[in-house]
Amino acid sequence: MNLQSNDAPSLGGVETLQYSKKGLITLFSWLLWGDFAFVFFETVFGKFLPLFLRELHVSNFMIGILSGSTVGLVNVFCLPPISRWSDLFRSRWGRRIPFLFWSTPLTALTVILVGYAPETGSWVYQHAVAPYFPKVTQEHVIVTQLVIWVFAFNFFNMILVNAFNWLVCDVVPQFIMARFLSWFRVVGTLSSCVFMWCVFPYILTYRKEVCIGVGIFYTIAFWLMCSKVKEGSYPPPPPKNEQPGFFKSFGIYFQECLREPIHRYFFLAYTLVVAAISSSGPFILLFSKETLGLEMSDLGKVFAYAAILSALLYFVVGWICDKTSPILVAIGGVVCFALISIGAYFFVHGKIGWIVYSLVSTFPGIAWGIGYVTTGMRIFPREKYGQFSAGLNVFGCGFLIVFNFLSGKLMDWSGSDYRVIFLWCFSLFSLSALCLWKVHQVKHINLIDLKKSLP
Repeated sequence: MNLQSNDAPSLGGVETLQYSKKGLITLFSWLLWGDFAFVFFETVFGKFLPLFLRELHVSNFMIGILSGSTVGLVNVFCLPPISRWSDLFRSRWGRRIPFLFWSTPLTALTVILVGYAPETGSWVYQHAVAPYFPKVTQEHVIVTQLVIWVFAFNFFNMILVNAFNWLVCDVVPQFIMARFLSWFRVVGTLSSCVFMWCVFPYILTYRKEVCIGVGIFYTIAFWLMCSKVKEGSYPPPPPKNEQPGFFKSFGIYFQECLREPIHRYFFLAYTLVVAAISSSGPFILLFSKETLGLEMSDLGKVFAYAAILSALLYFVVGWICDKTSPILVAIGGVVCFALISIGAYFFVHGKIGWIVYSLVSTFPGIAWGIGYVTTGMRIFPREKYGQFSAGLNVFGCGFLIVFNFLSGKLMDWSGSDYRVIFLWCFSLFSLSALCLWKVHQVKHINLIDLKKSLP
């Protein structure tokens, strides 16, 4: 099915792709369907893994490593060459679709293998380890398998996440990109809401069935999207002797992305927020379940309510960004994150407090999410926006390696006092807010007035 329409006037397009109104609606429908399936699938892993590891009596240190540091390692060392490979790739299906098509079933398979880790680990232990290595325990074999499958998931999922974003950039016209991205956020939020309400309460009780069912659904849904969305034609890649090598690419990231003070402060602010959210996520979840004693059904409903609220707030926050300044919205979001974190440390002691914390945290999360993306679009040089965006991701993932390691150590040091994680978040959010304020203070960039000069 070609999304271009030859019997209707073109509204615009991207390179060789031209769309009618019907073609744009069709394109949006399939991409949003893919996003719904993707968010639903990724939420399984993010919410399931910390609880599953805890049930297997894995240390907090290992929970931090497997939940976050592995993501950072894979992105820092693998994303630059894979992104360059995709940019230069040419085929009859395009340069993004092949990466999505082949990585989708492999990502789904790794989630299924994680769900079956106790069973497969027990089999491997009994038939291949115990007869030859009597000192090795069955728990060691299971955890080793988990480490392998988690690394594999993060590698294939890294390809999926980025190739999907690159595909959106290649096929969605710029004149309607902002509206599309807002719908992207809403659909992703609704997908997360459906998962939290319908699947999350049963994710531990029926882990094998959930992993298999979601893996199959995701593969079919994403393959269907890949078959319906068409890429245009691309100019030929540069000669191989003009393409930068692996290490030279890293040098370009560091040299150009950090040259200006405004970019240095912005990169640091972004990485601190990413580190705070990602490294604390598993332990905040464990705080609600183990410290507060909330049931899985209660947690699923709270997460669903927060998702519904965020879907309603996206358009409001976007309007505020347009009417004021995105950097001020981002600063406000991060400051609220810090205040909510310190408040949670002192005042969240039961179900009601947890509900209030979860719902109140929704607004700063959206304010930060929209504010930082819009700010980046305005302060990064247009001709090198892709490079700066990739550099932002690499720096953020690099911080994840360190901060997930430290957060896990902190939880072990505190004797699994998961309440301490809120102090950790308060510190990182406060530092990030200071860095964002430095961005706002840079005198040769006036972000409020700059939007008037943009087309």
